[in-house]
Amino acid sequence: MRILMSIKPSKPAKPVNTALAALLSAMTLCAPAFAGGALESLDITGNVPSPVPGHIVARLVPIKWDSRCIPVGYRMNNTIDPIPNPLGAPVLTLAAATTALQQSFDPWNNIKTSYINMKITGTVANPGLAGFDMVNELSFRTDAAFAAIAVSPSVTLIQDTTLVNGDDIDGDGDSDVSSAISVCGDADGDGDFELPAGFYKAGTILDNDVQFNVKVSNGFKFTVNDADADAVTRAVDIKGVATHEFGHSHGLSHVLNNVIGRTDGTGATMFPFIDTGDPVAELSQRSLDNDDIAWSSYFYPEGTAASGPAALQAGDQSFSSRFGLIKGSVTHGVFDEPVAGASVSATGFLDGELFTTGFSGTSQLSLDPATGDLFLVDPSFNILNGNYVLPVRTGLFNVGIEAVDGQPVTAGAISFNALIGDIFGQLNFEEEYWTPGDSASEVRPGLAVPVPALAGLNFNNVNFITNEQLAIANFGARDFIGFTAAPAGRYYAVRIPAADVTSLDPGNDLVMQAATFNTILADASVAPIYAEAMLTTGTVSGATATINLAHPLVRETRFFAQDNDNSPLYFPLPEVVNAAARFGIQHGSIQNLFLVLRVPTTAPFPGPSAAPPLIGLDGGVPANDAPIFGYSYVSDDGGATFTQNTQFNFMFSLLFSAKP
Repeated sequence: MRILMSIKPSKPAKPVNTALAALLSAMTLCAPAFAGGALESLDITGNVPSPVPGHIVARLVPIKWDSRCIPVGYRMNNTIDPIPNPLGAPVLTLAAATTALQQSFDPWNNIKTSYINMKITGTVANPGLAGFDMVNELSFRTDAAFAAIAVSPSVTLIQDTTLVNGDDIDGDGDSDVSSAISVCGDADGDGDFELPAGFYKAGTILDNDVQFNVKVSNGFKFTVNDADADAVTRAVDIKGVATHEFGHSHGLSHVLNNVIGRTDGTGATMFPFIDTGDPVAELSQRSLDNDDIAWSSYFYPEGTAASGPAALQAGDQSFSSRFGLIKGSVTHGVFDEPVAGASVSATGFLDGELFTTGFSGTSQLSLDPATGDLFLVDPSFNILNGNYVLPVRTGLFNVGIEAVDGQPVTAGAISFNALIGDIFGQLNFEEEYWTPGDSASEVRPGLAVPVPALAGLNFNNVNFITNEQLAIANFGARDFIGFTAAPAGRYYAVRIPAADVTSLDPGNDLVMQAATFNTILADASVAPIYAEAMLTTGTVSGATATINLAHPLVRETRFFAQDNDNSPLYFPLPEVVNAAARFGIQHGSIQNLFLVLRVPTTAPFPGPSAAPPLIGLDGGVPANDAPIFGYSYVSDDGGATFTQNTQFNFMFSLLFSAKP
């Protein structure tokens, strides 16, 4: 059971400008990110007029703790003990939960290249959800509207601000700023913390509360022991959930990284879903992935100050001694616009493992200061650039891009930045890898030229232009996934009639370059590997098809797919494949092309559910989404006979690009 862990964002602090209080609700649309792995806030510094009369510019900026507030102290809300458990024994005591939560802070605190430090320093007895009160609270009290397992909302400054002694930031009548201290702390002994007087940037976190969902209606049982993280889908490992939420607590966003590589199906801790029915995946959330470590280190880099938290202490390693940066931009090949919300990834050239992912674009909005409402104007105003940065270790990396298109994560669960790109229709491109001279007309999107990375250095101008592509995709939206009862070795096939190819490209101006297969797994810890994927030919007679499996045009064995996404099969020599297919179609020897995907040939399948790798299904729901074309086939006899499936459209597509 995959459950959303957190979609709640940071909130701006109303005392900066009381006219902006409405933003407290407007900012709950998504869990924002900033051109990489950070949550966002607004920056209205200077009250710069926007193109809309009466509005001002609100830039999206990353949120983070000021170094004067590190270590960040948290207090446990002690008004619920034991913690409610609608599933029955064992009962989780507050003492056990406190220990578990500190253990969940520790993976972040122990990163040698990051100076973030978060710890539990005491208790608080709030009878409800206090919200912004200058107390960082860990609570098992639950808001009535609470739907996720846990959330980590922050309150931040929304403009560059010089705070002076006696300022009441949270509006409770008590001073929150002191000139008598140089680091954050409870200067007046009243239970909340005060900030040192001085200058603070927009995006500075002022308050962070982490809330764990204990509504009886949700039926979650929080557990602390490894043995309790079993396949019972309502039993949730609190350490894994908390480690994820504490990433948000110091400013990290969600990422798309849900599969590390061929031998490891788990992903980053900051991936927004947890599979509570897969103990291996569930417990893996406690341990930080390279992606998590890289972004925490990037935003809190050790060795970047002569004193204070960012100065090197015993056991620390400077960020620049371990990480380099890959930098570039993403431009939309059709719209000729910088792209907001493209997911950019760096995969190890030698080991094939996903190291880190980030997002392109720096964006802004138009803000009505009277109402606090945010507005889009047009891409030229809202999207300042398509820039991205990836922190990576020394090595060689294949750099790729994909759209934040809902699989595996929606744009709204990632960022305002991605949401802006989605609203403007920019997130409609297929995946591709970087090569020098990247253009909108690439015949070989699967060809990658590795990028070298060296600690302490930048590799710049890894710039993408999204490929202009057309697709034959005879299906609508995904309605179902299947088939959980598929036997080992099952073939799935989708027919592409020769007439469809001719109709799409009567002048033979395009090159067929890749196929995509919509794939998903039942268990999040399993690597998505299929026995084979291919493009081949065949004939049809009534409800059966005869498919040429012996001599395909393209075949890849042990096909490494994706979990809950479109998995590309890049053709190694697209020009040759295209020429052979077009010649056969033109001379009548090829009546149909077939896209074929095969389930692994040995059982039982890995994972607690023992389910085979699955495929996306369009079941004609609603009826006007797409008809059932009758182009989908299944074979359970080793490919001897393919039988038509008349209930679903299998979600396989054939991609074309313009000839250069």
